[in-house]
Amino acid sequence: MNVKRVYWTALLLLCSVAVWPQKQMPEYMEYIEKYRQTAIDQQREHNIPASISMAQGLLESGAGKSELARNANNHFGIKCTSDWNGASYHKNDDKQNDCFRKYRNAKDSWEDHSKFLLRPRYEELFKLKVTDYKGWSHGLKRCGYATDPTYPAKLIRIIEDYGLDKLTSEAGAKHKNQKEKAKDEKADPDRDQGVLAGDTVELTDRMDFSEAAGMKDVTIYQEHKAGFENGTRYIIAEEGESYRSLAHYLNMTEKQLRKYNDATDGRSLRKGDRVYLFRKHKYADRKHKTYFVRKHDTAWSIAQRFGFQMKSLYTLNGIPEGTPLTTRQELRLRK
Repeated sequence: MNVKRVYWTALLLLCSVAVWPQKQMPEYMEYIEKYRQTAIDQQREHNIPASISMAQGLLESGAGKSELARNANNHFGIKCTSDWNGASYHKNDDKQNDCFRKYRNAKDSWEDHSKFLLRPRYEELFKLKVTDYKGWSHGLKRCGYATDPTYPAKLIRIIEDYGLDKLTSEAGAKHKNQKEKAKDEKADPDRDQGVLAGDTVELTDRMDFSEAAGMKDVTIYQEHKAGFENGTRYIIAEEGESYRSLAHYLNMTEKQLRKYNDATDGRSLRKGDRVYLFRKHKYADRKHKTYFVRKHDTAWSIAQRFGFQMKSLYTLNGIPEGTPLTTRQELRLRK
């Protein structure tokens, strides 16, 4: 028997036992329990793996103990950008007195993190399977989310040490169960569709109220033509859809969806219209500074085309709201 080998084997086992409890740190377990449903909700709403968002939250916020998490409810270390109109918190980071986004609560931070990843810069990630946490981890680094060369390895280690892939499976299982239930209900022609009295909305074959009940279904991005403009996600309306039907499908109020799209005047939705799913920015993208009005253009169509608020278009150009535009009129789209 090799005494030396036995010695080193025993020592290695002792070290393994000593190290194992450090993996399951109590503060990490508390954070996971506190935000597990938030992570699941974000996956179901935005198709971002719950395992990834949870691992990022743990890493970036030190399980909610970091200065940013405690003082700014910022759990993902997201800095201020040119399109950020919210509160800010300053601390030394890459630069002295760096500007970070400040949120009302942690839930807003999680939601903003999801919207941040919905930018075109990270679009390639959504081609991966939601269960591919290794691909997502390396993809985040490749797309420029973090400069730390060990960032992917850190995320993967956290996910595997704490079994966070189970969160992704749980979110997927809930999603699947609701889909199956909706499919069964759809097979019954006499079932109550849940449509309000007097609602004559016609729905497409790829979308129905049963799928919408109680959830914001991420498949809306897959079932419609979709894209980004000025960093805000939109879908293209199909024949027969309305703000009411889409709002119901997204589990939001029609009033909220109309507000996102400057449609509070009661305008109808037409096939081919862009429908923004989040609030548009105050100004157009930097590459679009001015625009010459074309025939049939309206303030609304221009605001929708460039993905910013119609009210800002009037304000930027000193035009009273509701004033008709004239062909070849030059408009400012940014300050």
